[in-house]
Amino acid sequence: MADSTSFNLEVLQAIDPAKTPKNAGSPASRAGRVVTWISLSFLAAFAVIPMISLANEEARTMTLLAASDEEVRNLLATEGAVVGGPAYLEMLSEVSLEIPKPDLASAEAAARKAVESDPSRAHVWARLAWLETQKVGGKVNAASLDALGRSMDACPLCSQELIAWRFNFVLANWASIPEPMRRRAFEQADLLRWIGPNAEFLAEMRVKAKQNGIPFDDYRAAVETPVRTWDIMAGPSPSGA
Repeated sequence: MADSTSFNLEVLQAIDPAKTPKNAGSPASRAGRVVTWISLSFLAAFAVIPMISLANEEARTMTLLAASDEEVRNLLATEGAVVGGPAYLEMLSEVSLEIPKPDLASAEAAARKAVESDPSRAHVWARLAWLETQKVGGKVNAASLDALGRSMDACPLCSQELIAWRFNFVLANWASIPEPMRRRAFEQADLLRWIGPNAEFLAEMRVKAKQNGIPFDDYRAAVETPVRTWDIMAGPSPSGA
């Protein structure tokens, strides 16, 4: 077996200089390598730009979250306030309603742009359902029902808080809610019976429903749920839920 010195020599001697490409160091070859390098640089830049944009959007959203009421009002007064990604717009819609004098117009504008960019924003759809009622004296209209349905589609069971809000909204506007949507609200709210500290909330909803002539127990008994179906027909729990 040859030692490392003879091995390297054999390898070097095996290379025939006559077979080396003539254009290996030509200007055309160098130009090709430059073009390749520039192309790779552009590709790397395009990969980094979205990450930078996302980081900027998150920073902007966090700044808005920490803003004072006065800062929010000043922001809403600027032309570029309702511009940004869906997360920022959702937060803007929320804080627009939390200032001492809620800005309903800005809240709706931000919410609509948020769902245009990302239709899966279930909380934003729910907010739009409520905002629509404010245009007509607190009544539910077709636009409100559409937004509520879109919220149910986007997040049937993904948020206890949102399920509870929609359930309360449906019960509070019972006469204006179509029958399929009533049953759907009860089906989704049934999840609250099995997870989280929701017994008190459900008990309160049951009392309010009975006070307004809503057959709460009948609707709940008719629910088809994949969770503990044998208990659906049981009587009320000690807490009344």
